[in-house]
Amino acid sequence: MEVTSAREVISSAREVISARAAAASNPAYSALEQGENTEDTDNGLGLQEQHMVDRELKLAFARTTIGITMREEGTCKVEESVYGAAIVMPQLARTVGWDKTMSIFAIQSWTFLLLNVLLQAYLLRMLAKEEVVMESFGGQMFLCDFGAFMENCPGPGCRGPEGTDITAPRLYSWPAIVDQKFVKDSLEALFPDKLREIHEKVIVGEYGVESYWCRAICCFIFMVSCMGELGIIFKMGELLWKVPNKAEPWIHPRPKTGAPLVGSIDEVKVTIAGMPLHWKFFNLVIVIWPKFLLWKLTAETGITILMETAGIDDLITNSVGLTFILGLDELIGSALMREETLMFVRATETFLLYDDTTSCVGDMSLLTEDEILQKYQENQHGFCSLNFWDLVNLLPTRLIVSVLGTGFFVWEYYTRHCTPNENDADRLVSKTMYPPKSLEFTWFNAFLPNLFPVEREDEPYWKMP
Repeated sequence: MEVTSAREVISSAREVISARAAAASNPAYSALEQGENTEDTDNGLGLQEQHMVDRELKLAFARTTIGITMREEGTCKVEESVYGAAIVMPQLARTVGWDKTMSIFAIQSWTFLLLNVLLQAYLLRMLAKEEVVMESFGGQMFLCDFGAFMENCPGPGCRGPEGTDITAPRLYSWPAIVDQKFVKDSLEALFPDKLREIHEKVIVGEYGVESYWCRAICCFIFMVSCMGELGIIFKMGELLWKVPNKAEPWIHPRPKTGAPLVGSIDEVKVTIAGMPLHWKFFNLVIVIWPKFLLWKLTAETGITILMETAGIDDLITNSVGLTFILGLDELIGSALMREETLMFVRATETFLLYDDTTSCVGDMSLLTEDEILQKYQENQHGFCSLNFWDLVNLLPTRLIVSVLGTGFFVWEYYTRHCTPNENDADRLVSKTMYPPKSLEFTWFNAFLPNLFPVEREDEPYWKMP
């Protein structure tokens, strides 16, 4: 369609931007730099109109890029879970003067928060009990690096927990090892005169990890799935830091539209506003700190379980399935909390963690179009515009944090449960295992194992042959 006036060209400039950006090899970009008239000239636009379109394109590019630098800290949206409700509902109750209805909602939100913390902690405690107590009674040692790099066996670093070299035909799961040991012990008890023959012909086999690198990758995948939860925790902490330290209302009336008001949530605006300092401390203690501790314990327990998983199929399944513990807060929120509570949490507007005056050129709203273009050219083009933080931004931060987190929890697993085998190329093997004195496994044993270790017998049930 032919464009007939400069006014129409300017008003449709943003549509031109979208159309041109959608084409991967559009000559319009070169036209911006070289001042050439291509398609628009063919459509009947004059030089002045073409210049105005090009200027609008450059301004749009500049504002978009500057806007990205301004929004680096992102935004915070209260999550629709028991944690979000525990932050929002008490502030709404405070805003309305602690009336009966809102006070009930606030108390219910704390109740569901407590329920969630107890359930998550209990599940983590049971998983830890399985690894520390129950498997010890089953005679199992820690997996460590038994079977790692099995493709190089036989050779140095290939001895298994039974004291023989691990090879693919002799590699079994732990339940299979237990069954075969039972059969061998039974035969030895029934035929004591044939112990040598039984020992030679009844092969128990060895226990080890089926794929060292698959285990490492699954640990990384599990940590990546935990990163979203960690990001939410830090944004919640940043939110408490940035909202004003004063009692501000979290509910505001919306402009009247003429329709009758019936008290629906759509008639008000729920915003994240200031809260007194004692409320910030209260939310830090009962919301953010427990959420972080549960995240750490989930990551720690999950990595331990994956490091103790020998089978490839079990590794892949567990790396995804373990994260259901972190999603328990959302399950409780959606299934058990009242609909009105969820609607208030959902209606809470996004809080801007960034300052719109702190872009790479300062407050963009105070600059003229010419100043925006000039500062954009100075700050975003040319080698001289690069600084140290630009080089830092080249690094994928979340990927690096995921790798470091995986390395930390894997290192923690090796430090607690494994030791180098000096007689076999310093391959990491399980520490000497002692049976627990009882099935008792307290909360302190689960969450403070260094201060409250499980009581064990003096005689080991397994040590490296």
